Amino acid sequence: MNFRKLINSCLSLLLLNVFWGGVSNANGILYGKDIKDQASEYFNEIGIEAEILTSDKRAFFSCNEKLQFMPHVLNDWRTVAAKCESQNWQTLLRTTALPTNKDFGSMQETSATIPVVSIVRNMSRGQVISKEDLRLVSLPEQRIFEGFRNISDLIGRKVTSNLAKGTVLKARHVKFRLNVNKNDTVLVVLGNNKLSITTYGIALAAGQKGDMITVENIKSKKIFKAIVLDEKKVTPLTNM
Repeated sequence: MNFRKLINSCLSLLLLNVFWGGVSNANGILYGKDIKDQASEYFNEIGIEAEILTSDKRAFFSCNEKLQFMPHVLNDWRTVAAKCESQNWQTLLRTTALPTNKDFGSMQETSATIPVVSIVRNMSRGQVISKEDLRLVSLPEQRIFEGFRNISDLIGRKVTSNLAKGTVLKARHVKFRLNVNKNDTVLVVLGNNKLSITTYGIALAAGQKGDMITVENIKSKKIFKAIVLDEKKVTPLTNM
């Protein structure tokens, strides 16, 4: 056995040990408490009275910079997107913010408009939204307190009620997009581009990208914690 094969064999054994033996590799994991602290600092800076609603122990991907926070829909801080630019991930989180309540009569008219997403046909409760169902429309800025700015944020999500053609979509009209649903068969990946181990598992909980869920290995029946990477794809964590 040459040196390269020996190194690869050792790495394979190490990965197997981490995957099946329960050795923890929690380096760089961001927890709910970390996100709460960063959000609190940001909210204080911009004058928003709100707190993130998530467990202190909930695990997220690592991020080597401060997270960016923005309302998931325009001017509505009840749901925020926490985004890590450097690691290219984002997660949606509920907050304690109150709904926006502005007085139309007290607002000055302006010619400024904002692009928002509306539907081009009638849709029934439970229908999955496709790109062909959506279009951007420009409406006066004063009239828009909620609304999605990007069509891509809505593709693949389900509507929560019957909606008429032309409805400007708001957060209450759609369900959160889950990358993994409970009882989905998921691809479990451990390692990197050069050396990785894959297997399949059953998701015992639903989650969106960055969430920690419980997964059962199909072959061994071992139950372990994992982070959702993408559609029906997770990476395992242990001793958490």
